Amino acid sequence: VLLADERCVVSSHEDSNLAAIRTYFTNRVGIPPSQIYGIDETLLGSSEDVAASYQENVVKYLLDRYNKSTGDDNGGKIDCVLLGFGPDGHTCSLFPNHKLLSEQTLLVASIDDSPKPPPSRITLTLPFLNQYCRKIIFCGAGESKRPIIQAVFTNVEEAANNAVKQHDYGGAKVALVQLSNPA
Repeated sequence: VLLADERCVVSSHEDSNLAAIRTYFTNRVGIPPSQIYGIDETLLGSSEDVAASYQENVVKYLLDRYNKSTGDDNGGKIDCVLLGFGPDGHTCSLFPNHKLLSEQTLLVASIDDSPKPPPSRITLTLPFLNQYCRKIIFCGAGESKRPIIQAVFTNVEEAANNAVKQHDYGGAKVALVQLSNPA
């Protein structure tokens, strides 16, 4: 289990995505802790250091391990990524009109000016999502998600966060949306 984004807080903090994942998912289905990859909490003084560590010690490590086990030099891919989204259309910690949407080289990036608290986070980037993910499922619930869903399905080219694209990196991208009423 990889984190698509994480707030730069300790994993016991109420704002931690890892804490929520453990409470509501992994502790209930018996995924071994050795298969759950959180951030290096000793680096919390610098979100850039946290992001660099997550990219090198988690993301690249897992991709390299996959390549060695399969002999595939084209790079491993995650079969399925489950992402939520906010009423503004953000996913991961990739917010509409933020400079991180233009990131082209990093697989994991830091953000210290998140419009949603807390301000310091790390996030998978669009190059990672587009190059290393086979399928992405976006899940949303509630009335607050209705406007962004309508915007995306009405005119994809003008959606505020039209970021995960089918043509990037020559790979097929299938984005599915799971909604609940009233979204």
